[in-house]
This record gives sequence, C-alpha cells and structure tokens, in this order.
Amino acid sequence: MCDHRRPLRVGLRWLALALAAALAAFAIAAPAAAAPPTAADRELLAASDLGGALPAAFRSEVKVEPLAGSGAGSFEVWRNGNLALLRFLDPKQNGKAFLQRPEGTWLLARGARPVKLGTASRLAAGVSLQELVGLSFARDFTLEDVTRQGTGVAELVTFALRGKRADLPYPRASYVVRAGSRRPVRIDYRLANGRVARVVEISEWRSGARLIPAVTVAKDLVGGRAPVRVRLVALDERQPPAHLFEITPAGDAARTALGKR
Repeated sequence: MCDHRRPLRVGLRWLALALAAALAAFAIAAPAAAAPPTAADRELLAASDLGGALPAAFRSEVKVEPLAGSGAGSFEVWRNGNLALLRFLDPKQNGKAFLQRPEGTWLLARGARPVKLGTASRLAAGVSLQELVGLSFARDFTLEDVTRQGTGVAELVTFALRGKRADLPYPRASYVVRAGSRRPVRIDYRLANGRVARVVEISEWRSGARLIPAVTVAKDLVGGRAPVRVRLVALDERQPPAHLFEITPAGDAARTALGKR
C-alpha cells in the first residue's frame, strides 16, 4: 500500500534541516552582543590606532580624488603635535591653506585676513583636516563597548567610541579592526544620535613597520558628496619650519617660503 504521507515527511525533514542550517549560519555571521571593554580590548585598540602610528611631526603629500565628477586636488600637510597646516598645491589655489590650532581651524589666503572656521570643517573635497593628519582613536575617544563577529583570523572587532573633544569631525565612531592582523579595516563616523554619517575604508597600506594607510575611500552618507579616494603620496618624519603655525607676519613668511621650494 502506498504511503502518501512519506513525501510530506521527507519535505518537512528537508525544511527542518534547511532551517537549522540557516540558523547556524546566522549564528556564525551575526555579531555577539556588545560587551564592556577588557584590558585586552584596550591593548588591541592601542595597537591598531592609526593616529598613534604617525610620527608626532611630519610632512606629507596627499591626493584627494572624487570617484565621480571633478574636483581632484593635491595637498601638502604639515603636523607637529596638535598643530597642523594643509596647503593647496594646485597653482590656481596658490597661497590658500588651512591651519589647525588649539583654538580652532583657520582659512588662510594670500592678501586676506585669516578667517576662523567652525570645528571639524570639511576642507578638501569633503575630507576634514583631522582625517588627513590622523586622529588617535585610543587617545581622542572614550571606549564604551566592544562587539565581535566571526572567529579566528576572520574575526572583526568593533570598538564603539565617543569623542572626548568638541573639535573632532564627529562625536561618535565605530572603529572596526581585524583581530588577526591588528589592522583597522573601516571607520564609521557617527552623529550624536548614533546615525552613521561617514564611512572610511582602508584599501591599501604603505610598506614598513608603521601602521599607515596608503589609500582610503571615504563615503559621505548625509552630505550628498561623491565618495573620494585619498592617496598618501609621500610621508617624511621631520620638524616643520619655524613659525609655520603662527598667525603672525613671521608665520606668513614661513608659509610663503614653502611655495618657493
């Protein structure tokens, strides 16, 4: 006698197996619940901190290229501690620069009075000066909690960070690190309400012992700007010229001398 219930039982068995497999895959892919940071978490954040890997004083050249449309530009960046200067290398922008000082960021233009800008201003094709000189995610942010996803060499650790200073580009950030390599793969900058406003992905690294990106891609999720690629063309550890970060006649002379090299 034919058992008409057998196909139904077989179908239900396959459905149960498929559901179990889907739940298992979800359990593997889904991140664990956020947990309070441990001493090991803080050590991993410090080891993967991009800002901590940069020299305290340096000169660099960067190229910012929108992935759609026009607006590419090349810039010279000088830094010494919390002082920084971004100078346009395009001859059409001759004499234009942005200066970061403890009291804020200034727009400098030859023959014009310095103009003080708001905190965390977008400067080069939407990229902030803080991004270009290197934020310290271990020093400039408070680590609130940690989330893990995956296992082994594929494990991703997400550090939930809250800014300590008002002049940071965004008040919150998620710093995603591959635990096996101890290298960050992505930074999600967030608004105060937690919404992701900007994503920075690291696609290439410079050779050498220092943890320094060669190419990053930044995506603006709220401002409507096209994604941009930031290439680090050169980086030299050196002291800046005297008076370079001053808003004085001596500072004007030091910055003018850069353009004559």
